[in-house]
Amino acid sequence: MRLGVYFDGFSSTADMLAAARSADEAGAASLWFAQHMGYRDAFISAAAAASVTRTAALAPTAISPYLWPPLAAAMSIATLNELASGRAILAVSVGNILNLAESGVEPAKPIKVMREYVQALRGLLAGDAVQLEGEVNRLRGAHLEFQKGAAIPILVASTGPQMLQLAGAIGDGVVLSTGLTLAATRRCLENAETGRQRKGRQDCGFRRVGFINLAVSEDGKAARAHILRKLAFLFRSRGHADNIKSSGLDIDHEAIIAACSRRDLDAAVALLPEQAASTFGVAGTPRECRDRLQEYLSVGLDEPIIEVSGSAEARRLALEVVRDLTATYHKA
Repeated sequence: MRLGVYFDGFSSTADMLAAARSADEAGAASLWFAQHMGYRDAFISAAAAASVTRTAALAPTAISPYLWPPLAAAMSIATLNELASGRAILAVSVGNILNLAESGVEPAKPIKVMREYVQALRGLLAGDAVQLEGEVNRLRGAHLEFQKGAAIPILVASTGPQMLQLAGAIGDGVVLSTGLTLAATRRCLENAETGRQRKGRQDCGFRRVGFINLAVSEDGKAARAHILRKLAFLFRSRGHADNIKSSGLDIDHEAIIAACSRRDLDAAVALLPEQAASTFGVAGTPRECRDRLQEYLSVGLDEPIIEVSGSAEARRLALEVVRDLTATYHKA
């Protein structure tokens, strides 16, 4: 079991760097930097974190083939790998449909595009002169002049069945979105496993990563309120329809989407019951959070990635959870 920490790009760079240093010292195996459109850049954040960490892997996530051409992405991740002495990981995904639309992009033929993207990235990182006449991206002999042959894992992030199966078939691992119920997490992992087995791939080294919204406080109610804001933002995507249905909670998803589309996050939050915080994430006292994280491990994740954000006290408590779980599994 590896335990990682993610940063959503909402907090200041100074706060992120302080938390990244502390997470590395606490024993976090990996640090993940979300590429949320309009927020802080994942590649630059990860590169900055390289200077304040020693052992944790650094993972920009999730980079879209529709917005970052393969050569640009390969250059960035190879530069990060050089800065971090071989600690880079890359997670790729189609991207949030709403954000793509705001960027003037329609994600046509996502399975084909993702397959081409991963293949091109692997060729570039191997030092090959890559030829690609793809659905979206084209390369005519592009190549890297440094970090040739760098063994940088490429993971595919998704919650869609076909893309999850592709992750199992071609990825070095799968990355699941935040905000999934236990039932949805299990179903996603089963889809990735189907893709892996169809290709006859060995299990060795395949990573099953899941982002998990985390809020820790001695006041459990305050922690749950914090998570609800994260969930309201996340549920702006129609891709969470099945996930929300799997919870059994009475949630008006269409109303949340409508509120977010008019950028009224407060109205979206008001549509979520308090129970949603502990159904789609990990929220509560330190003890409650440790117990809930164990449940996510029980359904097949081998690398839960938790959030460390908020006040200094909230970050301290979250890192205590990291230390406790890491120490527990090292002893085992």
